[in-house]
Amino acid sequence: MSQYKSKVINNNNEEYLDQDTSTVLDRKVMRQSWLRMLWVQASFNYQRMQSSGFLYAMLPALQKIHKNKHDLAISLKLHNEFFNTSPWLVTFMQGVILAMEKGKQPIETIRSFKVAAMGPLGGIGDAMCQLTILPITASIAAALALDNVVIAPLIFLLMFNMIRFSIYIPLFNYGYKLGLTALNSLKQQSDAFSRGATILGLTVVGALTASFVRVKLGAQIHLGNTVLNIQDGILDKIMPNIIPLIIVVGCYRLIMRGWSPVKIMLGMIVGSIGLHYIGIL
Repeated sequence: MSQYKSKVINNNNEEYLDQDTSTVLDRKVMRQSWLRMLWVQASFNYQRMQSSGFLYAMLPALQKIHKNKHDLAISLKLHNEFFNTSPWLVTFMQGVILAMEKGKQPIETIRSFKVAAMGPLGGIGDAMCQLTILPITASIAAALALDNVVIAPLIFLLMFNMIRFSIYIPLFNYGYKLGLTALNSLKQQSDAFSRGATILGLTVVGALTASFVRVKLGAQIHLGNTVLNIQDGILDKIMPNIIPLIIVVGCYRLIMRGWSPVKIMLGMIVGSIGLHYIGIL
């Protein structure tokens, strides 16, 4: 016990105290882990998003991996930090992280992977589900309902979940196997991996900004017999979708200065109404 205490002082929570990697995660524990991930959004909140659900899904495996109470406490605290990604692709991250936990990777390496990967996977998964699979299966069920097929809602649920589970479980197994084979190189390339994932995440965020943030200026300039719209004729010529970019960057800067998201949203609502009233929007 005194040996662990001395390690705690020198370790500063950067690595787990018990570096034993011989723990075997059997099928029962693995099955419990991905089944629990179905409830990843059951405790969704605006402080840590999916963290409670993610921690609940990881708990059976973490309790088996970390025999030392101090290591288990650090791991539980790590996985209760802010987390939010696509419920469709979350099992891939779960598999990789379980492999990293089993291999007793440095805590900061695990945290870096979570932070870097959840954004890109969230963007890809939401686009795949909300913009592709959900509309297709819902439209098929709606067409059946219009033909008086009583079980159309059940057909929708069946199709939707068949597609989901055909992705959900294989991604978990693939992520775990990938994590096990990549553990040795991950220590050496963690910085490069995190940087690459961050770049991908920023690319996805940039694409979402241009696609989902809509602002239409009504302000116009009269040049003789010609009417020139400020947005279409000037700003978008300089850079397409420059106004959505300015708004997103402005909101980010306000959040970094301590503004709450609720105040920013209220300000945007009030500002939009005011600008529309005077004819700018």
